[in-house]
Amino acid sequence: METKYVEAVLFSAAKPLSLEMLADIFELSQEDMNDCINQLSGELESQDRGIRIRSSAAGIELVSDSSCAEYVGQIRKKEDKLSNAAMETLAVIAYKQPITKAEIEEVRGVNSDKVIKQLLSRSLIAELGHKDTVGRPILYGTTDEFLRSTGVTSIDDLHKELEIYESPESSDVLREA
Repeated sequence: METKYVEAVLFSAAKPLSLEMLADIFELSQEDMNDCINQLSGELESQDRGIRIRSSAAGIELVSDSSCAEYVGQIRKKEDKLSNAAMETLAVIAYKQPITKAEIEEVRGVNSDKVIKQLLSRSLIAELGHKDTVGRPILYGTTDEFLRSTGVTSIDDLHKELEIYESPESSDVLREA
């Protein structure tokens, strides 16, 4: 199979696609589909193209090559950014999930209603259910969109990265919650 078809499908997709879905689209086994994706990835690298293939827990997608970050960053600067409060809240949720609003506010020390609504509207977090305590508060956790936007393959990988980089001060704040 020609890799240009896989490239076109990945380019056209609004979100990462699972290996199973790609195999189904091209009527291939998952092993053959994986080989085709690896071939396309090799072609993109050997031709020094501006895009690469990224596989994450969210699926397989085309992304810009890191060597193009300076220029791609110009676009990102013009897009809506998350506020510091939103980034802080997102970090707490990613680290402690599943977590309730009250637990988030306990860690942050401030009301988080607006920030949680913003993160929900951007599909970076989702309601995971309710905690089995008085009042049955909503539990929040990160989404595949969060994984995709950060380039992390799984929450476990994120925790491993945090263990490497966390300082004693930041780990104390997160563990106290």
